[in-house]
Amino acid sequence: MNKPNDILLSDYAERISYSGPNEDSRSELKALNINENDSVLCITGGGDRVLSLLLGKPKKITAIDLNPCQNYLLELKIAGIQALNHEEFLSFSGILPCQERQNTYNEIKHLLSKKAELFWAENKAIIEKGFIYEGAFEKHFKLISVIIKAIRPNKIKTLTSLNNIEDQREFVRSQWNTPAWKTFLQFLTNKYFFKFFLKDPGFYQHIPQAISVSEYLLGRMDHSLMNHLVLDNFFMTFLLTGKYNPEQGLPLYLEKNNYPLIKGALDNTTIEMVTSPLEQHLYNSKSKIDKFSISDVSAYLNEESFVSLLDSIYLAGSENSILCMRHFITKREIPDTIRNKFSFNSALEKELNHSDISFVYSFNVGVKCERPFT
Repeated sequence: MNKPNDILLSDYAERISYSGPNEDSRSELKALNINENDSVLCITGGGDRVLSLLLGKPKKITAIDLNPCQNYLLELKIAGIQALNHEEFLSFSGILPCQERQNTYNEIKHLLSKKAELFWAENKAIIEKGFIYEGAFEKHFKLISVIIKAIRPNKIKTLTSLNNIEDQREFVRSQWNTPAWKTFLQFLTNKYFFKFFLKDPGFYQHIPQAISVSEYLLGRMDHSLMNHLVLDNFFMTFLLTGKYNPEQGLPLYLEKNNYPLIKGALDNTTIEMVTSPLEQHLYNSKSKIDKFSISDVSAYLNEESFVSLLDSIYLAGSENSILCMRHFITKREIPDTIRNKFSFNSALEKELNHSDISFVYSFNVGVKCERPFT
């Protein structure tokens, strides 16, 4: 297993792995029920979930990641939102076309920390291309989308324009899910194909050999296509077309009505960025945390480390603190030694599994028990 310190010293800590949203933050907002008195801990990733959680107006968000580049990206997004209007930010990020991104950056770079400014001075090409598509994850799926669009251009155009779920279901059944398409997807979702291109030190590492990654992803994609309009789904739109639709189905924090709310929340919520192994930070934390949004951290941990992390979350949590945890491909079993420390909401977990438009994940949602039962 890759240890946190190994990851910090690897090439992984010198690149942006995730530059855009790959999670539906509405699930975290529903699970965590954030309020203005809350102190929230959130894995940084692409920074989008941190920004979306601002809609809950918490007192503080601690954004933490093993990779310092992810925090530099979050700084850039925050600076952009503070200084730019909605259309300007969409242009600066890469969602809308723009020829002046470097000029825009020069106007906002004074809002960055010295370390972030140094990073972006050395990575001007990412700025100029539009940073939201420049993560390793995004580049991988943009390449796949080029292949998909080349072999199914008309079907992609139809699927991404349907505005009625019954019409979409019929189209998927009758024209989309052909045997040739399913065979092609099995190749694209092969775990060795993913590992070779993404080169993520935790990706697929702890998935049991008995689980078919391809079958799982195909099943979850079908679930999404039969239940969520692609037109409203930024995650599926990006997977199929390699870009986001600026008119409809944007990530939560970039929706036109939400953008001014996020901008206003940045004036009232303290955002602290930390580069550290999560467990180490929690054990050293001097203040209690009310809400935990820890994404898919479990993918990087073996069973012993997973249990240890949950113990540290329990110790760092305030009374009745809430944990929301995603799982990619397989949902970790919560061991009995941990299960008696949290009251897990299986009904809500099932609901989020169904409604989350970033369909590859399952959930654990639990409330800390002040007196662990036996």
